[in-house]
Amino acid sequence: MSQASNHLRFGIEVEFLLSPREARTFKDIGEFANFVLAFYKSKKVESWPNMHEYPIELVSPILHFQQGDHFRDYVKGVWDRIATLCIIGTNNSCGTHVHVSTNNDYTSVQVKAIARPILYFESAINALVPSHRLGNEYCKSFFASNQEFKSKTIEQAVAIVDKVDESHPGMVADLMNPGTDRRYTWNFTNLYHGRTLTIEFRQGEGVTTSTDALAWVEFVVTFIGAAMAVANSYNDLKKFAPNVGGLKEFLKRGVVTGVSDKTLLEKITGRAKDSGSVSGSDPGKLSKEREERLAKKKKEDEYKHILTKKVAEDEEK
Repeated sequence: MSQASNHLRFGIEVEFLLSPREARTFKDIGEFANFVLAFYKSKKVESWPNMHEYPIELVSPILHFQQGDHFRDYVKGVWDRIATLCIIGTNNSCGTHVHVSTNNDYTSVQVKAIARPILYFESAINALVPSHRLGNEYCKSFFASNQEFKSKTIEQAVAIVDKVDESHPGMVADLMNPGTDRRYTWNFTNLYHGRTLTIEFRQGEGVTTSTDALAWVEFVVTFIGAAMAVANSYNDLKKFAPNVGGLKEFLKRGVVTGVSDKTLLEKITGRAKDSGSVSGSDPGKLSKEREERLAKKKKEDEYKHILTKKVAEDEEK
């Protein structure tokens, strides 16, 4: 059992739809966020007249994937409190994103080690997500949508990563997320632009339970821990089949004794047969309707954080 992930930290972003359990009308999402925050602090339940569904993105603080950090209890506690007040729902436009950082900033060598298995196991990971997270303009495939990797074999793609200048970790971001386009299955742009240098997994579907959210945390942190432990070259990776079975063997290198939860990890890896492998597809030219939805999504991204901002502002008082 590896100690690979002992010093990894993570944050989770969950997009969902909240409906008050009893009916009331709010003038806007800001008023609704204030109500949820007041309830969160007081634990009191109020009743009110008219149901509505509000899109919210809940963003955790930085949590530590290590012994002594009760991160699962924290996530479950927040979730349970919200679920007392609201019905938690989701749809195909919702996603679960996991950001991972190290106690010390990533080195270029570590970032390249993470990028290699992202490419190597892209088709295996595709087999573990719902179909609406494939060919999706919010979490695009590297092989289908990134010009650097189109028509390349896995070995050729990994070789491109090997050649990246190691003067700054963000050089890998230029390759993986050209034009600072974060809407790929994995987002490296925070290596340049984030207050905390993180690598973000964006392909998880929307979830309605803390257990499903924590399953994605388990998968992503374990994957990055394994990458940093063993993925120093294509030769290191070709020991594993580029399918779900090979991915499961690879993930064993990222297990942290006394911290990792096998049951949570299997909630993700058990979704497909060991032979599972699904090629990525490009979203292609968006229809007018999808362009409008993307523009709406970008606008929603700006205000979905309102609940998180209000919590942060309250904690600073």
